[in-house]
Amino acid sequence: MWAAIKSALSGGDERRVATRVTALGTVHIDSRTYPLENWSASGVLFSGHDGRLAKGQRFKLRVEVQGDRGPIEFSAEAVVIRTAGDKLAAQFFMIDKVKKRMIMEYFARVNGGR
Repeated sequence: MWAAIKSALSGGDERRVATRVTALGTVHIDSRTYPLENWSASGVLFSGHDGRLAKGQRFKLRVEVQGDRGPIEFSAEAVVIRTAGDKLAAQFFMIDKVKKRMIMEYFARVNGGR
């Protein structure tokens, strides 16, 4: 997984580490809330970014997503992978083990149905 993150940071053509899913949700950074565009087991894409974060910058966030079995909420540390207009893509690098397992189980169910 770290090789994929390193590749994404270096600006290679392949940016996706894991399958992304469009979902209803929000991303909270400091006192601001942003609408979730899509997410994966390895990161998020959200809109409304105002340029406060730059590529390569680490930050803390809280994610709230409506999952197939109810809300999924977790805090994480992430790194900005890219920005485009008001959209920001971030890669998780620290998530609680229990929450990470819950996220992996969600994506196993969602991706298993495809």
